[in-house]
Amino acid sequence: MAYTALYRVYRPQTFGDIVGQAHVTTTLRNALREGRLSHAYLFNGPRGTGKTSAAKIMAKAVNCESPQNGEPCNECASCQAITAGKVTDVLEIDAASNRGVEEIRDIRDKVKFAPSDVSYKVYIIDEVHMLTTEAFNALLKTLEEPPSHVLFILATTEPHKLPATIISRCQRFDFHRIALSEMVERLQEICEKQHVSVEDHALQLVAKMAEGGMRDALSLLDQALSFSGDHVTLQDILQITGSVSQTYYSTLAKRIVESDVAQVMQEFDQLMQQGKDPEHFLQDFMYYYRDLLLLKTAPTLQEIVERTLVDDQFTAVAELYSLAGLYDMIEALNQSLAQLKWSTYPRILVELSLVKLCQYSQGQGTVVKSTSATSSVAPEELTTLMNRLRSLEEKVTQATARNQLGTTGAGHEEAKEPARRPVASSASGGIRTPMNKVKEVARSLDEARTQRLKGLWGQILSDVKKVRIQHYAWLVNGQPAGVNQDSVVVIFKSPIHCEKTMEPELKGIVEQAIQNATGASLQLLSVMEEQWTSLVEQSGVDPEAKGEDPFVSEALKLVGEQLLEIND
Repeated sequence: MAYTALYRVYRPQTFGDIVGQAHVTTTLRNALREGRLSHAYLFNGPRGTGKTSAAKIMAKAVNCESPQNGEPCNECASCQAITAGKVTDVLEIDAASNRGVEEIRDIRDKVKFAPSDVSYKVYIIDEVHMLTTEAFNALLKTLEEPPSHVLFILATTEPHKLPATIISRCQRFDFHRIALSEMVERLQEICEKQHVSVEDHALQLVAKMAEGGMRDALSLLDQALSFSGDHVTLQDILQITGSVSQTYYSTLAKRIVESDVAQVMQEFDQLMQQGKDPEHFLQDFMYYYRDLLLLKTAPTLQEIVERTLVDDQFTAVAELYSLAGLYDMIEALNQSLAQLKWSTYPRILVELSLVKLCQYSQGQGTVVKSTSATSSVAPEELTTLMNRLRSLEEKVTQATARNQLGTTGAGHEEAKEPARRPVASSASGGIRTPMNKVKEVARSLDEARTQRLKGLWGQILSDVKKVRIQHYAWLVNGQPAGVNQDSVVVIFKSPIHCEKTMEPELKGIVEQAIQNATGASLQLLSVMEEQWTSLVEQSGVDPEAKGEDPFVSEALKLVGEQLLEIND
């Protein structure tokens, strides 16, 4: 007799045999026991989780001659015939190859005939999302009001592709990925029945590689038994799947922490000589870092670690990395995987990625530094650094006191000004607009340069926007109000925008844009509009004289500063 694959030999025959779907099997058993059957069911979920098996068990249960607590007996003639596939009234249709409207019309025409061998005519439509729009339309009415002797069971891995009108006519059951522990337990039972021995770590790796699908796990176990015979080891599973041992990834992760590019390249070269796939290697390495991240952030949830075993070596590697370092590693590997699909030389791209990982760990502080590095600082050096720090703090305090004293004694009239007008500070409180410079601009205002800068302000904003649009957003609410030989005053109505433009990075970019437009190096001074108006009034300069000539401004916009000469 021909050999039968394990996943076919151990296909579930009762609801109790289905692993990891208690929320589905309990509901169906209760419905069968109490006679609360629906006319249509929708089973959706990942591959290999028991959708088609549950549908066949459902077909046996509704036609069983002596059901037992909602389960088929599997001993009567109906159950045995359905299991053997000899009942013409239980039809399993593959929608991928029977997706047209003609096939569905044939079902619609035959559904009205009563079953000949059993009580219910059951239609199991697998991968139902493959049906065409016309086929769904032909199925709608029949699915909503079928004859009392007909039961529809639809199965799919992609329920989002089904029309809402189809889903609303069915009772929907979501099949979940099977938990790792439940899958390992089921594999152990099958190994005992097959009289073979498999290492515990090998079974765990088989379950992890299956990614929640029992059929994939049984197919992989079947392949391992054919390769190894009666005893399967972890190395056998690694060899037949083309995977790499966890020890290899742990060693590679340590080399990356040490920024040892030579050893990393040597380890990867040995892997390539064994014929491993670069893309598969990157995927597994990213999963390794992902599991490291989960171990550090949620150490109590070891069951969510997918492809690695949490042992002493794995825990030791996790201690070498910081969270920021793991973020960088995963992001870099993810980008490399995306680029690998379009690369002609995948090995070179993977080698480049590994070199980058070493540079991340060395130059960007992505790993946890060893405590020996901090302990190597001599106590006398630490004392010297502390003394220098105290000296600098004293000097800063004295300079601040002198600055405040000079501002207070500048004049009796200035001391009477409201406290809100002398300075404009940043949100951090550490950057201030020097008001003495602003007063100097108000006293020595250059009308021609002011008008020229106002005409070029649109170009300046455009240059800032090209550098960084966020800086443009802070500056666009300001207007140039006055220019002298070395400074330009920009006034704002919003204190937040006023304070932000005095930050060093933004201030430097604006000053560079002004220099590019005017050819002169001018210092940016940001103040509130009411402060500038008050200072202009105190300087004795007629504010109306400072107004912008609309004709001059329009001429500057049309022909530019180089082609325009302004005369009084």
